[in-house]
Amino acid sequence: MYQSSADHNVAFTQPRAAVAWTRRLGGKINGGLALFQNALYVESFDGRVSALSARSGAVLWSTAAGGVVMTTPIVAGGLVVAGTGTSAVLTQSSARVVWGRPQGDAVIAMRAGDGRVVWRYRTVGEDMASPALVRVRGQDAIVFANGDNHVRALRLRDGRLLWQRAVDGIATMSSAAVSDGYAYVVIGGTAYSRSGDSLLKIDPQDGAIVWRAPYGNADCSPTLAYGRVFVEGSAADADKPARRNAFNDVAAVDERSGKLHWRWYSGYGTFTGAGSDEEGVAGMAADGALYQAIPATNEFVAFDAASERVRWRIHTDAAVKMSAVERDGMLYFGDTGHTLYAVDAKSGAIKERRTYPAFFSVSSPVIVGDTLYIANDDTVRAIPLTR
Repeated sequence: MYQSSADHNVAFTQPRAAVAWTRRLGGKINGGLALFQNALYVESFDGRVSALSARSGAVLWSTAAGGVVMTTPIVAGGLVVAGTGTSAVLTQSSARVVWGRPQGDAVIAMRAGDGRVVWRYRTVGEDMASPALVRVRGQDAIVFANGDNHVRALRLRDGRLLWQRAVDGIATMSSAAVSDGYAYVVIGGTAYSRSGDSLLKIDPQDGAIVWRAPYGNADCSPTLAYGRVFVEGSAADADKPARRNAFNDVAAVDERSGKLHWRWYSGYGTFTGAGSDEEGVAGMAADGALYQAIPATNEFVAFDAASERVRWRIHTDAAVKMSAVERDGMLYFGDTGHTLYAVDAKSGAIKERRTYPAFFSVSSPVIVGDTLYIANDDTVRAIPLTR
């Protein structure tokens, strides 16, 4: 799934050897990174899915997907699964909106070894939200929400539709998360009104909605840990001056019942389109904390996951629109300026700032051993970590 697991902390201890390289691709990278057996899978705005050597950055293969791709590649069963989409409004009325393009979009599966397309499942709406791997009726499957007001499950090996469920909302970048056998997605409400965004718990066996809670943002994947589902919402206060009327909220919802445990609101600020248009960011859970970017106010906050108590908060040079990763007590994330941060997870002290040539957008980092892999606009960077 997006960021590998429902807590979104992608930090693997092996192999330990650090590597350093850069690889520029043909377009901006907004999808997450996926690593499997020494290959790093990445998608770019030039409509290609590529496999890079994790050791050297060499291109192992690159396949045209037929549209802009920005999901996190899902690697399983010898396949790499990705989806296309462009954030365009295809149809809109007072009752319903469809995000997509006239020629449609698709979920595509390629062979992990050489990139050959194995199957393609076409949809009316865009498929930017990352799917998640699940077991459906004893078979490996992927479940995802998308831009045509549906949640679907496809059989992994051949892309066969196992079920689809109509829902009154679209998932733009809200990737599915799976925990304890259930899937969680956030959908946007009628005509993409933020007041209508909802968090759904879905039974992946048949698509039944277990519960629905009025929290989150259709761009933000849910984070699950400690028996709770964490989502970030976004809104603008019409009574405030337009220059500084935006704010975020963070909600902690009971995983079993969908009831609210706590909700926290940021101060007022301004959303920016730098790097991407996302206003809600998936958090990362570790050490009993939720580590959460607050893009409206250019802040990064550590919450005690059991309550809305703020352990610490820091201001960043620009908005952070990615999930963080944590290893050995250090957090790593980049902002939509050009800054990569290393932050003490316990105290919030900024231990290091590094400046790079371009922005860090919504593509979150992955740590393998002593190497941090991260997308910097159209470039993938392998950065050695010091101890």
